[in-house]
Formats: sequence, C-alpha cells, structure tokens
Amino acid sequence: MMKKTMVATVSFLSGILVLSGCGSSTSSTMSIVQSIESAAEKNAELDNARFEILFSTKGGPEQINQTSEGSFLKKTDSDYDWYQKTSFGGENTTEVTQINGKQYQKIRLTGQEEAPWVETSSTWFPLQDLLDPLFENDLVEFEITESQVEEQEEGTSYKLILSDTYADRLKARNVEEIQRSIGELKQENEEVTVIQELETQLQEIKNTDYQDLTITYEINDEDFLTVVHSESTVVPSTGESYTFVTRFSLTEYNLSDTDNLLPQITE
Repeated sequence: MMKKTMVATVSFLSGILVLSGCGSSTSSTMSIVQSIESAAEKNAELDNARFEILFSTKGGPEQINQTSEGSFLKKTDSDYDWYQKTSFGGENTTEVTQINGKQYQKIRLTGQEEAPWVETSSTWFPLQDLLDPLFENDLVEFEITESQVEEQEEGTSYKLILSDTYADRLKARNVEEIQRSIGELKQENEEVTVIQELETQLQEIKNTDYQDLTITYEINDEDFLTVVHSESTVVPSTGESYTFVTRFSLTEYNLSDTDNLLPQITE
C-alpha cells in the first residue's frame, strides 16, 4: 500500500504542477490556435515515441526539479502501452508502466536497492492524461494577449502570452479535479496521510495566484507538436513569488526498432 501511495502522490502532484502549467513576427491568433490544435491531434497518429517531462522552479523558498523520461507504443487508436521513470529529490526514482492493460510500478529511494516490479490494482493514468499538453489543448482566442511566431530550421515556434483569465480557468479546473480525486481516495480507504496531504495542496492552490503565463509550442516540419514549454509567476498567499516551468517534449518518434521502448516484466 505504501508504494502505491507514494507513486500516486508523485504522479498526482505532477498533474497539479502542470498549471504552474521569441519570435520575430506576429500572426493571426485564430490561425495559430488552429495550427496548434491540428498538431496536437496529429500526435494521435504516432505509432510510438520517447518523451521527456520537466517540472522546475526558479527562485522562491523551495526548489523543485523533477524530471521524467518515458516511451509509448500504440496498440489501437486510443490504447497505448507506456513507460515513465521520474527522478526527484536526488536519487529517488519512481517507475510506472502499463502493458497489456495492466499497470506496474517500482520505487527506488536514496540508499536503497532497486525494488522489483509490482502490479497495481488499477490503472491510474491513460497516456493521453500523462502527456495531455502534447495531445490536447484548450486555447481560447480571447485569452491570448500576445502571440509571436518564429520559423525555425526544423519547424515553427509559437510563443503565446496568456491572460489572467486563462490562468484562473485552469486553476478552477485543477481544483475541481483534485477535489474529485480526494473523494475517490476516501472511497478507496486510502491512507489518511495521503488524503491530508492532497487537502493541504488543494488549499494552497486555492490561495495561490498565477501571473505572466507564457506557453511556447513547437511544431516540426512533419506537423507534429513536439514541445510544449510553459512559464508562469506563482504568487502564494504567504511567501515570495517564484517562476514555475513545465516542459513536455517528444524526443524521438515512429522508431523502426521498438524492442527497448518498454520494460520486460515476468509474471
């Protein structure tokens, strides 16, 4: 139970942190939104890929630097096998994989030997939720205050400056999702300490403002959305403000050799 709890907490906090989820010319806001939406939708055509995820802070009382790397292999249009390894707090790592409808995990803490894979009782995240910024976006034209476009050697970069309305909308959505998850954890009789931790996080998010939110989207010359990089100023109710950075990226895709994309697990 403890291993399941730790991985669930790390993964869930990663989802929360997504909220705290230049070019030389300007372009029509509508056409930019359409280009980004089309590229995100095109990512659903990928047969396989390797990816990286970064959550980090600049300034503030507590430094966060959490990195993940992983891969996925499409089975059907909406079903994937996938793997993710997350590093945080020095040498601490968590690994999660979903293969043939089953999800497994293992945790390694600093100073401890690597644990074996353990099957979990349920699947927590489909791939589309794990890599949501690369598969979907909910941009609204009137919430974009400024846009810049830069043509690059391998594609196009779109830098968008979002209004406070956009940040408030995402904040409200995240609060709702956390509240729902807390309710589910209570129904599953999850450990009290985990529920209390999420309730504390929930209250902190309610009391936190997000300002100066900028998101940069990179679309390559094959029209795939390969990078979503966001930065925002986080203003807690107490304490100094800091910059939060998230980055989701595809590093390789449609590989001909997929043998090493997923871990080998023996029952």
